[in-house]
Amino acid sequence: MHPRTLTVALLLAALVVAGCNAAPSAPPAAPPTPTRTPQEQAIDWTESVCGALVPVMEYLTAAPPLDLNAREATRQAYLTYLTGGIARTDQARAALAAAGPAPVPDGDVIAELVRGEIAELRTNLVDARALVEGTDAGSAVGLGRAAVGVSKVVEALLNGAEVSRTLARDPALQLAYNQAPSCVRLSNPGAPPPLPPAESPAPSPPTR
Repeated sequence: MHPRTLTVALLLAALVVAGCNAAPSAPPAAPPTPTRTPQEQAIDWTESVCGALVPVMEYLTAAPPLDLNAREATRQAYLTYLTGGIARTDQARAALAAAGPAPVPDGDVIAELVRGEIAELRTNLVDARALVEGTDAGSAVGLGRAAVGVSKVVEALLNGAEVSRTLARDPALQLAYNQAPSCVRLSNPGAPPPLPPAESPAPSPPTR
């Protein structure tokens, strides 16, 4: 074999061996996940809290009518209504537990206070159901008192005073409460969600 041919053959063989032994190239690194600002995290958490309460509010604000001409049917309708309300507070409590502590100092304390307020609402609903259960369907006065007791529970929920007061313990959460769409619905039933902030217009190019 000609010396030049032998040299070329050896170089090709060396390249083949090097290619077989080379380690596979690593896949490109994934782009870093953008981190949310502390205020965005506060809005996310507050939205989850109010979002857990909105279904309870929407259900309880649709109370059955008080028809004293059909007292037994009204009594049964209120029992069904209150039982459904209790079930929805249980769902809200589970959602609040899944939300975890608020992303602020003493966030675990604030989260526990909110869960305690929903537990108190559930207790009030249980008491209202017991009141209706103990009411004689033949008594218009007793049935009227039971309906008033239910309306007070609903009014307290609509006011949203306890939840908003609890979140106001932290300035970031208070601001988030005023911005989160579900919190707006909780404070103002029937109100449309707030519009997102308008984007700032791009600066005009300098004129010559």
